This record gives sequence, structure tokens and C-alpha cells, in this order.
Amino acid sequence: MRKIQKTVVSLAGVAIVLACGASAAQAQQAATGAQTPAAEEPGAIVVTGLRKSLADAVGIKRNTQGVVDAITSEDIGKMPDTNLAESIQRIPGVSIDRSNNEGSRVTVRGFGPEFNLVTLNGRSMPGSGTGGTRSFDFANISADGVSGIDVFKTGRADVASGGIGSTIDIHTARPFDHNGLRASAQVKGTDDTSRSGFHVTPEFSGLVSDTFADDRIGVLLNGSYSERDSQVQSAYTRGWLNLHKNSDPAKSDFGNAALIDNNTNPQGNYWAPQDANWAVENHHRIRINGQAVLQFKPTDTIVGTIDYTYALYKDHALKNSFGAWFGYGGALSSATIDKNGTMTNLVDAGSDLSYTGTDDQQRNQLGSLGGNVKWQAFDNLTITADAHHSVNNSTDESQFYIVGQDQNYSINKIFDSTKTAIPTTTWTFQSPYNVNNLNTSLITPLFGQHNLSRQRTAVDEAKLETEWRNNGDSGLRAIKVGVNYKQTKTGFTVYNSGNISNGYYDPRLDGALPSSLFTKVNSSSLLNGMSGGGKDILVPYFYSFNPFAVSQALAGLPNYNGTGPAPAYPSGYGYGTVPATDNLIKERTFSAYAQMQFDADFNGMRFRAQAGVRYEHTSVNSASLQQTPVSVTWNNPTEFQTQFLPGAQIYTAGSSYNDFLPAIDMSLQITKRLVARASYSTTITRSDLTSLVSTQVVNANPHVGNRTISSGNPGLLPYTSQNFDLSFEYYIKNNSYFSANYFVKQVSNFITQTTSNVTIPGLTDSSAGALAQKATAEVLAAGQQASPQNIFAQMVADTGKQAFVGQPNDPLITWQLTKPSNGPTVNIHGFEFAGQYVFGDTGFGLQANVSLPAGGAHYDNTNILEQFALPGLSKSYNIVGFYEKNGFQTRVAWNHRDAFLAALSQPLYANQPTYTAAYGQLDASASYDITPHATVFIDAVNILGASQNQYGRFTNQFLYAAKGYGRYQVGVRVKL
Repeated sequence: MRKIQKTVVSLAGVAIVLACGASAAQAQQAATGAQTPAAEEPGAIVVTGLRKSLADAVGIKRNTQGVVDAITSEDIGKMPDTNLAESIQRIPGVSIDRSNNEGSRVTVRGFGPEFNLVTLNGRSMPGSGTGGTRSFDFANISADGVSGIDVFKTGRADVASGGIGSTIDIHTARPFDHNGLRASAQVKGTDDTSRSGFHVTPEFSGLVSDTFADDRIGVLLNGSYSERDSQVQSAYTRGWLNLHKNSDPAKSDFGNAALIDNNTNPQGNYWAPQDANWAVENHHRIRINGQAVLQFKPTDTIVGTIDYTYALYKDHALKNSFGAWFGYGGALSSATIDKNGTMTNLVDAGSDLSYTGTDDQQRNQLGSLGGNVKWQAFDNLTITADAHHSVNNSTDESQFYIVGQDQNYSINKIFDSTKTAIPTTTWTFQSPYNVNNLNTSLITPLFGQHNLSRQRTAVDEAKLETEWRNNGDSGLRAIKVGVNYKQTKTGFTVYNSGNISNGYYDPRLDGALPSSLFTKVNSSSLLNGMSGGGKDILVPYFYSFNPFAVSQALAGLPNYNGTGPAPAYPSGYGYGTVPATDNLIKERTFSAYAQMQFDADFNGMRFRAQAGVRYEHTSVNSASLQQTPVSVTWNNPTEFQTQFLPGAQIYTAGSSYNDFLPAIDMSLQITKRLVARASYSTTITRSDLTSLVSTQVVNANPHVGNRTISSGNPGLLPYTSQNFDLSFEYYIKNNSYFSANYFVKQVSNFITQTTSNVTIPGLTDSSAGALAQKATAEVLAAGQQASPQNIFAQMVADTGKQAFVGQPNDPLITWQLTKPSNGPTVNIHGFEFAGQYVFGDTGFGLQANVSLPAGGAHYDNTNILEQFALPGLSKSYNIVGFYEKNGFQTRVAWNHRDAFLAALSQPLYANQPTYTAAYGQLDASASYDITPHATVFIDAVNILGASQNQYGRFTNQFLYAAKGYGRYQVGVRVKL
């Protein structure tokens, strides 16, 4: 890479010398920015709509320095896709993550959402979501008010830092974009086929723009409102547990189980599923967007803009699930292990057939107020001032409750992953009960939680920029200098009620909850058409319920945990007033940059270059609240709870760092149609905010296998990437081209998680102490299996207690402490190929691209030690066919993404990987212009109902499957 840097610097020097020495006759008009439209060729047919937007995007790519791809609106208020993320995925090198069957976050060249900076009209936007995220969720923004999107894949001195994958700039309309009155409105009805029956939800949007007073004042208003009802049907395992064999059954995770062991894993490791679950989740989503823009031109040389952008996203999800928890150890009767060390079937004694009801409400609200003044001080000198204040408030409030069929009647749970893609699980019960005749008479309450996460991010940013453009005859065409100040304040807080237990399978509460609270749901209606779903589900039905209603019904029931009557909801199920975590992180960044543009003739070929450097000084201050743990309570066979001292302490820390970020882009127009480009830049991405906290967080629910402590590190340096691009672009005509690009990214300061085993004085384990050892001996002497359920029940019988606090002589709990640190250097490289062709005046056209990234550290699935790899790196391709003529337009798009490493952890366990299986989706749209001012249209998303699947270290370590459904919109659009 040092050789690459030296070569680039040398080329930069040659470029500057050549450009400055060129004569006026040699100099040509330089591109002024990413929004340069396509130049019309002599005799070209003037088109509108889709073909015009494609031609404009080609013009941006052709005329902008560096590697830039763009999407432009077909008309005022009309983007080519109904979702911004789904539009962006058509760009080579861009893949998306989907949430609830809708595009939400983007990955560019293998770098996920946290590595891509999203700006709105060139302004940094706050992250949307909770938990300290920086990433932007595109589901929050409607496509209807967007006029274009630019994706900068190479760094530039005048573009804000923060994205080593890319910088994605979203443009919204301005009244001075078009003089006079312009307006559009559209009404849509959406049918999401994941909901049974014909269920249509509304969507409205409108935009009006006008200029007055001889076009010196302009006003634009746009807004949109949409609802969507959808359902997610899923099956999932929350983690694969690493098991250990021992010749002593009392110390072995396999106990005395009868094993068929085919393991040839070179490390001798074993993995088994921790649980098995099936779920139905009903969503009601509301999205409201609005923007008001005032532009004024008091003189011919001054243009002022004041704008306000508002976005509200709300999602209310009601989820009901059923499933099993596997105990292992003495509870395991038999199991089969395959050659990779994966347990493919098992018989596990006792435990529950549980039902969970969850009510989750998410809310993201963005408000951004900005102002801009552009002053043409002289014919060749422009001064621009821009400032904004943007705030995003996000909340996620969740409450759940778990009930179950009385485990005292359960004999075994049987898991099998050998016959179907989604593993099957069933139960055997004592006569006369079985999975076909269970009713609510054996349902007993277990426990619940009420949790709240909040995040508020405020961005205050001001920018002053001066650009000088040369009217003379030298090859130096422009110089741009500027300064930028940005302050970001993010506070994120978590409130956790902890487990609120009600008896936990106490037979005295069997059937105590009214049967009217429960609805019997046919399991064969879930995941139809998927292997392991539908009729393959061995439990024919389950019971759904509202957690709020169940928690209220519990108020009148006796609490057999020795605490008296159960309190009424919400007082007993509130999330509390003392947060489990409370963090405030302030970042201040001062930037200064200079950039030069050159344009010259070199041996009869047009040569252009843009060279610049950006300096940044960043200071970070972190203040975090930390609770002090004092004990751990064993509340029931599978659930533990950490007890904390009242109140909390505040810990503060700070750091600062400097960055110099050079960038150079060069292009050579070899022929009229062939352009070669070379680019070098240094870019940075700051770490996720959770890694910058100054405290340690002890897991509040540390069941066996999930006893973790997370720690931050305010001194982390940003990821730094040295980027090199080489591309060739052949422009067949103004709306058709082919391009090939090779890129290299060398990323240093990559953040890795270091895990170590620690103990905390006073935190002892009652499940391994003297009482538990005595109970284990008694259970075995009685001829029973030494399962957690039997041991816990024996301890209750021995002591009369319903919960057990670790005693001073019990063993200390071993915790896994995870702390981030700057670590290795990663090299990513790859090819991108893209093409677009419009077949003359036939109306037909074709777009296609393929992205082939490679490199990064290889993840060894056989190794259980801590490893580093880059999640999100995957190959992808897109093919779009379209037709537009005589008022009729249609598009058909196929998007494919190969399997990839999605995360270095699983929901329950760190250091266990998550892979996402290959995914392909077919979308289509069609419209017809009834008149020049009215259009009817239909949009179809995921026509083939592609489903999402995830797995662990090996493809038979099932983690997640969600059935895909089509979504259809029909509407009418009118415009003036």
C-alpha cells in the first residue's frame, strides 16, 4: 500500500504540472459537482420520465470527478422505487439489509451501515434507532420527497468524513430548481400479502412549489403519510451453545446421555441448540414526512435558503411465540453428533412448552432546521455558508410475559434437524396429555419484563466555503477552501425491570389465568411452503395472548415467590426510574480543507484532476452511569437475576485525535466515449457509540452460558482506510454506458472485541454451591436426571425458599468481559461491472451490474477462539429491464446477494457467528399516463415471496427463517 501511495502522489504531481501548463485552447469546461445533468448529443431526442432520469444519472457519473453513482427522480415527486434503500441497491457495490420485508440499511463494498455516512443535502444526519447507533435507517424517509441520491465511493476533501464504505447524499427538491408553479400528488393503496385476506392500507403524498416576485422568492412544501400492516412468520434459535465433554458425567455437558458421536472436527468442539422457537409478529407501521423550503434572491448575486425537514416513523409490533429451552447436562437423554460437531437431534428431559407474548413499540422522530446563503461575490468567486440543527429522538419500549404448560407433566423434548431445513421439535407428556390435546387448564405463569431504550442525537453543524473559478487560460480551473464545525451529542439510556417472576411453573397456579385471555392458533398456518414449516411443525397449535392483559390478570393471583400478592400492572411491571445504563457522548470535530480542479488537453485527450486535503481535529467526551452489582439470584431453573445497589455512579473520560485526509481523482478521456479514472483517498469512520462508553455493564439476566460484562473504550481511534480505484467507462450514448472498476481498501485501526474471564467479589453462583450439590446428590439417589428443573425443585423442597441468592462460600461466577480495542489491518479488494443500454427509440432498455468484493480475514468455523472478520462482505448483482414509450412504462428488477457473514455473535452468545443465506428478490412496476397530468401505476415488491434464512458455523446450525411475501401498491399520480 505504501507503493500505491507513492505512485498516487507521483501521479498527482504530474497531473498538476500538466494541467497548469495547458493553454486556454486546451482547457475545457470542468464539471461543477455531482448534480451535473447529462449533456444532450446533437440530434438527440428529448425524453422525460424514466429514460430522462437514467440519462441524468449517466451524466452525473460521467462528469463528476471520482467514482460516483447516482439515482435521480423521474419527475417531481417520483423516484424509481417505493423505498430509498431498494433504489440504492441498484447501484453496483451496494447491498441492503431488510427489516420486516422492507429495505432499511445499506452495505457498500462489504462495509455495513455503521461504515457509511448518510447526509441530507450535504448535511450530516443523526443516527436513527436506539443503543448508540450512528447508522441511518432509510425506512424513515419516504422516496416521494427525494429528487436524487449520490453515492460517493471515493473520498473527497470537500465531502464530510465518516464513511469508509461510502458517503450517501440524499437530495430534496428546492423551489428554485424550476421556476413557476409545479405540483404533484399521489394516492396509493398497499396490500401486504403477509396479512391474511385483502387488507389495504393508505399512502398519500403531495408536493407544491412556486416562485414569485419575478422568481426572486420561492416556496416549496411537500409531505407524505403512509401506513403499512404486515406480518412476519418466523422460526428461530437464539444461539448455538458450545458443549464440553468430560469423562466424569457430573462435569460433562452431555451427562450420561447415549451419544452417537461422528465428530471429526479438528478442534474437537461440539455445538448444540440452546432453544427452538416459532413466532407470528403483526406490525402496524406509520410514516410521516414533511419539508418546507423558502428560497429568496434579494439581489442577482445572493440566494438564501431556509428549510425544515421532519420525519416520524412508528412501528407497533405484537408478537406471539412458542418454543423450548434445552437444558443439557443431566437433562440430556440421547443425542447424535455429525462430523462437524453439530448436534443434529437430541432428547432432553422435562422443561417447558412455553408461550411468549411481546408488545414492542418503536418510534423515530427527526427534525432538521437548516439555512444556506450562496453569494456570487465576483464573476469567478462564490462564498457559501451553511448551518443546521438536526435532532433525532428514538425510543423502543417492550414488554413481554411468558407462560407455559406445567412442566411437571412434561417428559421429553425431541429436536431433529436432519429431515427439514427448519428443525422440528416436539414434546411428550404424561398420560393423558400430548401435544394434540393440551388446553389452558395446565397453563401457568412464569415471568415477564418491561424495558425501555431511548436515544437522542443532536447534530449542530456550520460550514463556510469559498470557491474560485478561473476565467483565464490556465489548466487550473478552480480552487475551493472551506472550514466546518460539527458537534454531535448522543445520549442513550436503557431501563430494565429485570425478570418479574410469578411462581414459575407452580402447580398451584395451573389454569389460574382465565381461558378467555388465550387464543388457539393453528401452527400449520405458519411458514407454509418452507421445509420445516406448515404441516411439518409437530406441535399442531399454540396459544397467543396479549402480555398487558395477562400481567393485569396476575394482580389478583397469589405470588408463590414469597413476596405476597403480585402487584398490578403497570406498577409492578414498570421499567423503573433508575436506568440500567445511561450514557452521554459528545464529539466535536473541526475541519479545514482545500481542493483544486484541473482541466487540460494531454496529447489530444482531455485530462481532468481534482486534488485536495482535509484536516480534522476531533475531541470525544464520554459520561456514563454505572450500577454496582452485589449479588446474583437464581429465580427459577433457567433464569438468574443480578441485584444492584440503589443508585449509580457517573464515570467520565475523554480523548482527542487528528486526521489528515488527502484525496485525488484523475480522469483521462481517451476517446470521445472512453474515459479512464484513477483515484486515491484516505477516509475514516468513527467507532460505534457503544464502544466509546466509559463504564462496564454487567448482564442483568445472567443465565448459564450468558454471563457477560460489556465494557467501552473512549480512547478508540477511528477506522482509517487507504482507498485506491481504477476504472474504465465507455459511453455508448448519453443514456447508455459500460464501466469496469477495480478497488482496494486497506483499513487500519479496525476495532475488535477482546474477551477475557473475570470474577467480581461477592457475586457467587448458588446453582453450583453447597445447596445445589446436596440437591443434585438427592436427585440422583432418587433415580432422577440431574436436570436444572429437578435440582431447583429439590432445593425448594429442602429449604422452603423459592429463590436462591449466592452465598459467601459458593463459587464465584466466572464472567466473560468483552472490551473493544483498535486492532488489525484489513485489506478489501474487488471488481465492479455495470452497464446500461437503451435500444434506440424502441422504448426498451436494460441495466445490469455485478459486485465482486473479496479479501478480509477468513473466519474459521471450526475455531471457538476469538476471531476477527468483516461482516457484510458479499457478492451481488442486479438486472433491470424496462420499457417506456407512448405513456406506458414498466420495469422488472432482479436483485441477488450471495451468502455472507452477517455478525460475529448470535443473540444469546458472543463469539458465535451468524451467516445470512443467499437471497434473490424480483420486483416490478408499471404505469400509464392517462393524460399528460395524470398517471395510474402499480408497484410489486418481492413478487416471488423470497424468504430470509440465517445459520451458524455450519448450514445445519439453524438460526432464523422468515417467510417472504409480496407487497403491492396501486395508485394514481397527478401533476401540474
